[in-house]
Amino acid sequence: MTPNGSQPLAHTPEYALLLAILHQAYVDLRDSAPAQERTSRLAFFENERRHLEWLCDLADLDYTGIQAAVRRQYPQEDDR
Repeated sequence: MTPNGSQPLAHTPEYALLLAILHQAYVDLRDSAPAQERTSRLAFFENERRHLEWLCDLADLDYTGIQAAVRRQYPQEDDR
């Protein structure tokens, strides 16, 4: 990613790591995940500490789009 953010991050090991973090957080939302992990991931996807926004910014992704996709997959979490 260039300083102005106009170029997406190349498919580097760093990019793969960012995607792996996002994927694992998504997996931890499943009903089979331990309650503590689920609670932590819900906070992550709600961007409570801005970690989701920061990671998405590094990968040149729209964090609000990620949030919307998670809400579509797990609509019951909106009632938290």
